[in-house]
Amino acid sequence: MSLLMALPKGRLLDEVKELFKKIDIEFDTNSRKLIIDSSEEWLKFAVLRTWDIPKFVNYGAADIGIVGKDILFESKLENNFYELLNLSIGKCRMSLASLEKKIPNQKKIKVASKYPEFTRKYFSSKSKDFDLLILKGAIEIAPVLGLSDCIVDLVQTGKTLKENGLNEIEIISEISSRLIVNKSSFKVKFERINQIEKKLKEIQ
Repeated sequence: MSLLMALPKGRLLDEVKELFKKIDIEFDTNSRKLIIDSSEEWLKFAVLRTWDIPKFVNYGAADIGIVGKDILFESKLENNFYELLNLSIGKCRMSLASLEKKIPNQKKIKVASKYPEFTRKYFSSKSKDFDLLILKGAIEIAPVLGLSDCIVDLVQTGKTLKENGLNEIEIISEISSRLIVNKSSFKVKFERINQIEKKLKEIQ
C-alpha cells in the first residue's frame, strides 16, 4: 500500500532529505515533477508550500507530512490529523522583539506579525491590550519605520534582528518540525506509517 508524504519547500527540505538518508530512503529534490518517487516503491513525496501542508494532510490529499510547529499552531486544523513525532529539525524560536529592551510601556501597543495566534495567546497571557497588524513581508522593518511598537516573529540566529537595531525581548516558544499523519491514513496504512515513525525515532 503506497504512501504520499507532503514535504516543505525551501531550506527545510535539505534537512528532511538528510534525515531520510539516515533511514535509507532517498529522493531527488531537483526533480521538477509534482510527485517525486523515492528509493522505496511504496513511498512518494509532494513538495508543497509550507503553509499548505496541514491542509493537504488534514483533508487526506497526503497521508503524512512534515511541517513546523509554528504552522500547526497557526493552522487551527487539528481535527483530522495526529502529531506523531517531534523530528528535532528546522529548529528556531518564536520571539517578541522591539527597538526597546522590554515590552513598550504604552497602555495599548501595536504589534506586527505573520503569526496572529501566537501573538494573541502571548499578549492575552500578559493581560496586555494590543492592536495586531498582520504583515506578510519582512516584519523587522515595522518598528524601524514606526508602524508597530514590537514584532512577534520566527528567529533562528537573531542576526537579522540585530542588523535592524531590534532587541529579542522574550522567547515565546521553541519551534521544530513535526511528523503529522491523517487519521484515516493512520488506520488504513498503519504498517507503513509505523515503519517510518519507528525508523525516525531510532535515529533521534
